[in-house]
Amino acid sequence: MAKRSFVIDQSLYKVLNTFQGANFTTEALRDIYASQLLEDGIEGVLLKDVRLYVYEYIRKMLKSGLVTLYGERKRRGQVYHLGDLPSDMEIELVVGKFHRRLPACKADLAVNLHQNPIASHVGALRGQLKELELDMHASMGEVERYNLLMTEIPELRTKLKEPLESARERSSKLIGHFRAVENTLLILRAT
Repeated sequence: MAKRSFVIDQSLYKVLNTFQGANFTTEALRDIYASQLLEDGIEGVLLKDVRLYVYEYIRKMLKSGLVTLYGERKRRGQVYHLGDLPSDMEIELVVGKFHRRLPACKADLAVNLHQNPIASHVGALRGQLKELELDMHASMGEVERYNLLMTEIPELRTKLKEPLESARERSSKLIGHFRAVENTLLILRAT
C-alpha cells in the first residue's frame, strides 16, 4: 500500500517535534517557531504572518490526522494534540516560506541538518529543555511564594501546606524531566 505524503516546512517540523505526544496551542507553536526563525538567522518576519503560517499548517495536519483537537472546540486558545505519525503517512520536508529568503547555500544547509536524525533530535530536545526550564522556574517560584505567604499570614499556614506540597512535588518532577532531557542531549552530542 502506497503511503500518503505530508509536505511540511522542515523548521516547523523540527519545532513541532518538541510537542510529540503533548498538547499545544497555535500561540505556543507560533512563539517557538518564531524563535526558531530568529535562531536560523531570519529577522523582520511579523508575528501575525507567522501565526497565519502556523495556523494553516495546523489546519492541514488536522485534516490529515497528524494532529487532533484536545478538549472542546474553541474560537481562541484551541488546544491540539500531536500524536504518532499515522502508519500510512510519510513526512516530506521542504524549505519553508520564510527560509526561502535566505541565500540558497544557507537554505540547503538547513535542509541537510533536518535530514540528519541526530541534529533533528538535538533541536527537538533543546526545545523541550527550554519549555521544562520555564515550567521549572514557575513551579519553584510557586513554592517560594507559598513559603513567603505562610510567613506573612501565619493563620493560613495549615491551609497552605497542601498546595505547597503539591507545588514541591511538581517542581521535583520537572527537575527530573529536565535532567533526563539534559543527559540525553549530552549523550546525543557525544555520538
